[in-house]
Amino acid sequence: MSSASPARRRLSNVLPFAGAALLLGYFIKSTDLPAVGAALQKADTVAFIAIAAIATVLIWLYDSLCLVWLVRQTLGHRGLPVGGRLRDLAPIKATSYVLNILNYHAASLGMAWLIGRRKGVSFLESAGALALMSYIDLVAVAGMVVVGLWVAPEVLAQNAALQTWLQVVTAAIFCVALVAMLVLQSGWQVPLLVRLRQISVLRPLAAMKPLAMLQGVVLRLGIVLAYTAAAFLVMRAFHMDPKLGRMLVVIPILTVVGTIPISVAGIGTTQVLMRMFYAPFLTAGQTTAVIDAFSSSMIVGYITCRMIVAAPFLRGILAELKGRPKED
Repeated sequence: MSSASPARRRLSNVLPFAGAALLLGYFIKSTDLPAVGAALQKADTVAFIAIAAIATVLIWLYDSLCLVWLVRQTLGHRGLPVGGRLRDLAPIKATSYVLNILNYHAASLGMAWLIGRRKGVSFLESAGALALMSYIDLVAVAGMVVVGLWVAPEVLAQNAALQTWLQVVTAAIFCVALVAMLVLQSGWQVPLLVRLRQISVLRPLAAMKPLAMLQGVVLRLGIVLAYTAAAFLVMRAFHMDPKLGRMLVVIPILTVVGTIPISVAGIGTTQVLMRMFYAPFLTAGQTTAVIDAFSSSMIVGYITCRMIVAAPFLRGILAELKGRPKED
């Protein structure tokens, strides 16, 4: 067991880079690089940089406010009465962007470590709170997919398999949310349920009331809609013709794919999918190279802007990360 566990950890560390290399290799090999260069030259670069910069800052601040809400809802009654203010959590969110390059879940664990230390609660409990936020994100994204398929059913009309898969996944997400609400968030005082609610990693979920969960879903919809609006505007800067209804379906799908730990920062996975999803947005004379230019610019642009946002906080946060998380 001890030998297999390190092997699995090494595999999980290598897999994202291997996946990114393979997918990026395919992406580059199948890309018309001169045409991509021409598309970049024709794009409104000033508008793109402005949109990426403004979107990054606004989403960072909004995301930080969501963290404040989360900590108050799940950990506010636990540990120390500190560590849950915007000025405490905004730097943590900013520096999580560095880990987010490797993997979304690694960034969540890094934030959990720091929040747990500052709040004086166990790492498992703070990790449970961040996992809850991720699950609320899934519910919000699933809701957008359902609405998007209703508004623009033609998006997946030619891909029945993907449509069925999405229906199954969204139904499963909603069912798990319902079960969690009934089992952990209810007032039932069954001994087994009481013990479950006291497990460190489940305490944050048990502390969240159903109405607060709904509030969280609405809050997190704002993040997805912000990314959708930013992508819509950047497409305009690349002289594409995006349709909002289709994007309400596509952006949630790409968001989920980007978090799967098979590549670095979603490189390759989302770019390949964008070719299929965004083809209807091309205008007369445009080719897939425009989509490749758009997708690559978005990924590089967001990473660059996020590193700039993180830079002022890195030194202090890295010094704090050298400590050990509180044991349960």
